[in-house]
Amino acid sequence: MPRWFSYAVIFVITAFVLHTFLVVVSLATGIVSPDSLLTMAGPVTFIVEFGLAGVITWLIVRPRSSQPAPTSAEDDLKRDAALEADARRRVQAIERQYLDEQRLERVTAEVAEWRKARDLRTYASEALADLGDGDVTTAEGGSLRADLQWALDYADQIDPLRARD
Repeated sequence: MPRWFSYAVIFVITAFVLHTFLVVVSLATGIVSPDSLLTMAGPVTFIVEFGLAGVITWLIVRPRSSQPAPTSAEDDLKRDAALEADARRRVQAIERQYLDEQRLERVTAEVAEWRKARDLRTYASEALADLGDGDVTTAEGGSLRADLQWALDYADQIDPLRARD
């Protein structure tokens, strides 16, 4: 959309709002009766409304100063210090995030090992309870009781919550 079109739209809307405001205020204050509204739309009214609309449009779209005000050396030092402090804060935040991610990976691995140890310990304990005083030969020809006891010992070795020797 061309810029002039935007300016024209702003101007027309502003003029319409000003005209409506003027009519409402005139009726509310009793300056003009409802029967004589047509006489109110004279050339002076339109000149004033369009003039005000032009001024408001200019205030809305006027060019802004593109160059910052000149700064002193002290202001430059303050700005540089603020930029440095902001950069340090961002670097510290990134380092904290990295350390948190590392910690999360370590804790997640520990949780996996703990669950593995817990599941292994639960299985071996229940299987030993089911065996009672007896024993069964495994498919490899070994003792099931010995394998289950090994599983309990191994669960203790991989459990991150148990002290490791």
